[in-house]
Amino acid sequence: MLTIANLSKTYRGQRILDGVNWFAPDRTRIGLTGMNGAGKSTLLKLIAGEIEADSGEINLPKGTTVGYLPQEVIGVSGRTVLEEAMAAFADLHALEAECRRLEDALAAAPTEGSEHDRLMVAYHDVRERFDAEVRYDLEAETERVLTGLGFRTDDFGRDIGTFSGGWQMRVALAKLLLRRPRVLLLDEPTNHLDLEARTWLEEFLAASESLVILVAHDRYFLDVCVQSITEVSRGRLTDYDCNYTAYLARREERRAQEAEAYAAQQEEIARIEAFVRRFRYQASKAALVQSRVKQLEKIERLAPPDGHERRVKIRLPDPPRSGRIVVGLEHATKRYGDLTVYDGVDLAIERGRKVALVGPNGAGKSTLLKLLVGVEPLTSGRRICGHNVRLAYFAQDQSAVLDGEKTVLEELTAVAPTELVPRVRDLLGAFLFSGDAVEKPVRVLSGGERNRLALAKLLIEPANCLLLDEPTNHLDLTAKEVLLEALLEYEGTVVLVAHDRYILDRLPAEIIEVGHGAAVRYLGNYEDYLAKKAALEAGVMPSGAASAPTGAGRANGASATSASAPAASGPRGGNARGDGAGVDGDTTSQTRNGGRVARDDARLARDDARRQARVEEKRRREAEGLESTIAAKEAELAELSRVMNDPDFYQTHPEPQRLFSSYARLKREVEALYEKLERVT
Repeated sequence: MLTIANLSKTYRGQRILDGVNWFAPDRTRIGLTGMNGAGKSTLLKLIAGEIEADSGEINLPKGTTVGYLPQEVIGVSGRTVLEEAMAAFADLHALEAECRRLEDALAAAPTEGSEHDRLMVAYHDVRERFDAEVRYDLEAETERVLTGLGFRTDDFGRDIGTFSGGWQMRVALAKLLLRRPRVLLLDEPTNHLDLEARTWLEEFLAASESLVILVAHDRYFLDVCVQSITEVSRGRLTDYDCNYTAYLARREERRAQEAEAYAAQQEEIARIEAFVRRFRYQASKAALVQSRVKQLEKIERLAPPDGHERRVKIRLPDPPRSGRIVVGLEHATKRYGDLTVYDGVDLAIERGRKVALVGPNGAGKSTLLKLLVGVEPLTSGRRICGHNVRLAYFAQDQSAVLDGEKTVLEELTAVAPTELVPRVRDLLGAFLFSGDAVEKPVRVLSGGERNRLALAKLLIEPANCLLLDEPTNHLDLTAKEVLLEALLEYEGTVVLVAHDRYILDRLPAEIIEVGHGAAVRYLGNYEDYLAKKAALEAGVMPSGAASAPTGAGRANGASATSASAPAASGPRGGNARGDGAGVDGDTTSQTRNGGRVARDDARLARDDARRQARVEEKRRREAEGLESTIAAKEAELAELSRVMNDPDFYQTHPEPQRLFSSYARLKREVEALYEKLERVT
């Protein structure tokens, strides 16, 4: 467990933490939240020992291992991805080498005497520590974690220096997870992770035995991953035993109660002070005045309640009316050299639709946006841009279009419509530029600040179709909420790429899945998309769903029902990372009479019951097989243990090291089999 006592830290003249006392029990997952600059990252650095406190103590049990992932990692090169990740086991490799050294020493030493006893004690100590840590095949586990974080098998042998900073951050995260420290500190771990990798990380942390303390600007991740929230505000920590969404409601209740108590106390203080002022010069009231003065001195003053951070509401400029088809592609093919990314795609986005492109990293989402915008030329085919369409495109490198000589305020004011000029400062505040920050020259801004300014600049210009490539990067939770509300109220068309599950569940009415050479359309939000994918993989078509036509068709943005199955997928193909051509098709509806629906539903129910029975039978047989294997291997372990405990072991066995290794290998295999049996049963 972690305990903090009277901890204080000042940074650039500001008191970040002020006499903090805090307790975090083992095996819990805690999310730190608070405004930018409140001290969340500072607290993590203090616990990790990266910086020192001005005063106070941080206490952990002796021998506790601490792992820390900062927001930025230093780039490395010279080793493969697999080698760099397996460097997480350097301590284990040292223990293993020490085991071998002691085994050799025992084999060479006399079988009796103080030297033999000393070596045996040392060996059992090292062996016990080694066996306690090695519960699985290290290389296989490393590959599993790297795969979960989005790496392909053929990436394992590549030099890590050839990867971008975001992918190197994934390797750093993999190393940390593989170490399995007792205390795991993660500062924005979901940065640079796509949806699949985030989902995998959620599951990994849920099964972790570490105390996990993390900072994240991903609301869905905080809702499903953490067990409690600790708010960092005005130098204090306040605990909430709930997830992020529940925390928001409880925080408002607490603030209301604090405000009421503070107002009542201030009223009482004002009443007493008024009495003192009124009668302080009357001798007959001297005793009463003195009593009131002492009463004031004894009052334990309540701190002013937390200020409700002013929620800025953005209203995007009203979009001019466009034609029904806003933007699209017709028989579009895109190749990069020998790589075909899209082949004969037909796609149309209708007016007013809110569409999200999803798929793994490298699947072609950003490429599809660029083709729709027209900044990337087609190899063949035609791009469609409808009548009176005004596009606004936010690229991941959008900050390159800013004027470095202007201030932040000047850059935004220059493009603001006349009616929005008075609200430019409010808009900048929503994107985390407040106070003197609006007077900063653009050239001195960090990369994240430049991206936020570029997004604000794009949103303030009149347009009727927004194409946004990861617009939520570098935004905190409050700014994301402001952006989401603005897009929900926006009457124009939105096509976006985002890795924020909360936004994907709230904003789009349509999902286009890109990957494995196909672009497949699903009506509904991301949660609906996952449910339909699961149903299709299970072979169960949702009741009333439209059939999924085969072959290429033209996507017109319309569909019969929100429960429809996906539109037609294009030809399978593409590279191993999922790049490939995507083809959309119309979703058609089918009309059935009530009897046909009932019969079909009954048949589906019977099929599902039979399928479930087969699954259960398969699990039962697999469990029986595992139990049999475990029994056999445990018998081998028992026999090896009997042999190794024989007093004449070293005399009768010329190669004891081989038996020790066999014993350790068998023990790991048995533990792995038990873990598999638990999953099966």
